[in-house]
Amino acid sequence: MQELSNAYALLIGVGADLPITAADAQSLYDLLADPKIGGYPADNIELLTEEKADRQHILQAFDRLIEKVDEESSVLLFYSGHGGYYPPWQQFYLVPHGFDAEGYEDTWVKAEELQEKIKQLSSKRLVFFLDCCHAAGIGQHFKKSKSSTVSAEGLAQQLDDGGGMSIISSCRENESSWILDGDDHSLYTLCLQEVLRAEHKTYFNEPFIRISEVIQYLFRKVPERNPYQRPYANLQIYDDFIVSQLPAQKQVYLEKTIPIMENEKEAPVTVFREEEGAQGVILFVHGFSGEASDSFGQIPHLLMEEAELMNWDLFPVGFSSFVEPEQGKEIWASTSDIERIADYLATSLRYRYAKYSQIALLGYSLGGLVVQKSITQLEEPEIRRISHVMLLASPNGGIPEEQAEQIWNRKYKDLAANQPFISTMRAKWAARFPERYPFRLHVVAGTQDHAISLESNFGPFQDKECVTIAGDHLSLLKGENRENDAYQLIFQSLNNKKFFHRYTSQEEIEVTLGKYRKVVDRLLPRADDLDVRSMKQLVFALEGLGRVDEIMDLLREHPLAQRNTHLLGLIAGRLKRKYLETLSFATAQESFTFYEKGLELAQKREDWSEAYYHSINLAFLSLLAFEDPVDMKRHAREALDLIEKAGEEGLWVEATKAEAYLYLKEEDQARAHYEAAALLGGLREKISIHTNAYQAFIGLSGNADDQQPFLQFLHQQFLR
Repeated sequence: MQELSNAYALLIGVGADLPITAADAQSLYDLLADPKIGGYPADNIELLTEEKADRQHILQAFDRLIEKVDEESSVLLFYSGHGGYYPPWQQFYLVPHGFDAEGYEDTWVKAEELQEKIKQLSSKRLVFFLDCCHAAGIGQHFKKSKSSTVSAEGLAQQLDDGGGMSIISSCRENESSWILDGDDHSLYTLCLQEVLRAEHKTYFNEPFIRISEVIQYLFRKVPERNPYQRPYANLQIYDDFIVSQLPAQKQVYLEKTIPIMENEKEAPVTVFREEEGAQGVILFVHGFSGEASDSFGQIPHLLMEEAELMNWDLFPVGFSSFVEPEQGKEIWASTSDIERIADYLATSLRYRYAKYSQIALLGYSLGGLVVQKSITQLEEPEIRRISHVMLLASPNGGIPEEQAEQIWNRKYKDLAANQPFISTMRAKWAARFPERYPFRLHVVAGTQDHAISLESNFGPFQDKECVTIAGDHLSLLKGENRENDAYQLIFQSLNNKKFFHRYTSQEEIEVTLGKYRKVVDRLLPRADDLDVRSMKQLVFALEGLGRVDEIMDLLREHPLAQRNTHLLGLIAGRLKRKYLETLSFATAQESFTFYEKGLELAQKREDWSEAYYHSINLAFLSLLAFEDPVDMKRHAREALDLIEKAGEEGLWVEATKAEAYLYLKEEDQARAHYEAAALLGGLREKISIHTNAYQAFIGLSGNADDQQPFLQFLHQQFLR
């Protein structure tokens, strides 16, 4: 296959006292070299087993590989055998064939030697599979000095060249790489072979297996079959590159052939600043939306300009933008992905960042869960080096139980407050910190964060630890300069200074915290003089108190509402979100009423753009809240007519048309317009469109099975 003509593999199975390791490497060779399965050119694969897997042959094979590959190559490295650690030298190493304890310097392969060879490989599309078996008995090789069983995580971190290579080891610290009864291969290698045979796939949109699929399968299947073995991976992936072809027998299921596009994104950022002699490190742990290091906007770069922080290094932590999380690039994620990054962070704190005396952990969105889970895995001396923890827009208490039960949220059910992931983490956190924290803690919520409830964000913590600042979930940290409360809070906290609000109004904070009466008492008497920002807060406060009639009277007469219907849309959208969380019929009716009033006023003013926005939301509520297919279709046709009157083009026109055709059961038209919208949308828009379309389709089909072709289509368009 043309796409794999520049794919290379070096497979090493040591054999000797573990003959199954040679069998693992041989079977992987057979799979990759098979033109009907792996599709690698045979000349591009080198296999070393038994006597040929000694130190000399391994290093020579790397030299030959260095000569062959170029920047566009993909490289698969596989090692099956023992790994070791020599404490006197703090030395990680591989145990090749012919290892001699007396002449270990001439027979082992040190991690640094491999790292240097890997650095000489010009490709960044590189993955190293380490199947390091339980190294019991290694200590017996050294008579005078005790050697320890290898930490696969520590070995992987020492091999990491920092240049984008993916390293996936078979197990974690204090775990073994198992061979299950009746199997001819190790569990790890067996699962690797299964994913390369595409045994995991049910949706076939391209004739390849990519690195992200391989990682997800290994992390799911290995512990599923043996809970005592959990793979470990670093998070540097330069590109979601092709690992092998889709086996020929599976290619018959391809929906269509999609041309392979070169990834035009810039290389992932793996470091903001790293200076010799730095005493502290700030780790920016981001979420799963695909923004990666960009999640914190300009904040890392602005902090690097501060004289007070010149002695701190700064690194991002989390999936690169080239990795597709298990549930796609959105706000929520699978618990397995969260655990994977948490384990990586804990390991990094133990090894990679061991030289720093102060560590600041900034966890944004689900990165906040990563930070907390990783801290609960640390030993007391490691925790004492943590000086600051900030949980920014993080669902610390999980998804409220009733919200997790909604049919469109069931794929996130493992993150519900009453499920083991959250409840166990909260119990471990409480046990670890029963009275006080050994670090400076801030828990931060955005005033307009509709994704993470205040109950979840602040619930597990005391009021003195909680701070509310202006912003929604995706823009909270996106200020372009220092003139915003997010930056000021982070900067002041890192300098151990008290934070004061400068850019968030008191009314915004009070509405967010549910102090509605204070806002109404302050603003309602002077409603006629309010600007748009204050009017929004007054309307939200009245809604919070259930005084909906007063909102209608206010907006019917107020000059601001007379000039545009946007305020009606805001309150309608707020009530719509509340309905989707609670399934309150009364709330749905209130939302419907505001959308109807907004549509009426928009049509009267011939504001067709605002009109089709109200109309398509009426169609949505007609379906989900009232189960009225006649009204749903009427409003869908109405929205299409209003788009024609508007005479506009663009993202929201395409998204609205797609949704309208979905309600009209014209799926081909809906797909075409969703594809167009996906090409025009950024992260925020894609997540919003996907959420709405996902809920609408489930409402139409009554089926939340994510394997349905249309839901797979939406995932491919908006969450990759």
